[in-house]
Amino acid sequence: MEISAQHLDSGDYQLEIGPVTFSLNHDAILGLHHVMKKRLESGMKQDQEVMQKKLTAYRTLATKMGAVDDKVIQKIVVRIRAEQLVTMVRLADGKVLYNKVLRNLSTQNRRQFEEDFQAMNKITEHQAIIYMEQIVPTLKQAAQEQKKIQQESMA
Repeated sequence: MEISAQHLDSGDYQLEIGPVTFSLNHDAILGLHHVMKKRLESGMKQDQEVMQKKLTAYRTLATKMGAVDDKVIQKIVVRIRAEQLVTMVRLADGKVLYNKVLRNLSTQNRRQFEEDFQAMNKITEHQAIIYMEQIVPTLKQAAQEQKKIQQESMA
């Protein structure tokens, strides 16, 4: 929907929203501006809170991946893209997952991962959320495989 505003010679403002035209005085425009600004700001705060909750959950998940068996890590690293792997490793607390990933890559892939890790040092929060959302199904499979390995070791 197209919106346009125009200041008229009379001092009023003409606001066109699609096929509808409003003539508003200065005080009405200020009130409208205030309401719109308040609504936009509250939406932004809610969006930021949702993003932070997701990031916290993904950090926890990434950190837990450091405790996963090496066989499971080997399967994961070949299934996901470099951006996703780097993001997951960067979200994890400490160096446990980083070292585990390095340990489970071939020499050539290890060098490539280290280069990617250095190059991808400015991943935004929004990108991190997108990458992690994309690999959640793979991580769920990894969790199932880990559970199976643990059950077999207890039997």
